[in-house]
Amino acid sequence: MTSFDPLVIRRRLGRKEWGAPFEFGPDGWLFDHRDEVARIIVSAADWRDGRVWIHASISRPVMPTYEDLCLMHRAVWPDGWAYQVFAPPSDHVNIHDRALHLWGRPDGSAVLPNFGMYGSI
Repeated sequence: MTSFDPLVIRRRLGRKEWGAPFEFGPDGWLFDHRDEVARIIVSAADWRDGRVWIHASISRPVMPTYEDLCLMHRAVWPDGWAYQVFAPPSDHVNIHDRALHLWGRPDGSAVLPNFGMYGSI
């Protein structure tokens, strides 16, 4: 049983542009773009806080664009929050040189303060 519906994600990505999902890992799915060399991987895992977290990554032969990241966000968390994390060099993990990542809760709930609440950002 997966923590999210891969067919819903594919529909949001665009069925004409993205191929059928393939299972990836214990609770994940891989989506390949039909015409371009692009891949999105979405997976879920229980974390030390006792909650399920979703990780989504998009990779290309060149660094994905901001628009790529927005597409992935809309597909996985259409009305919710997701976060891009910048770790200190000592904790940085790099498996793919040209990939961008987002993390969030399955329901898209906010887990950080709303820093823009008072118009400060």
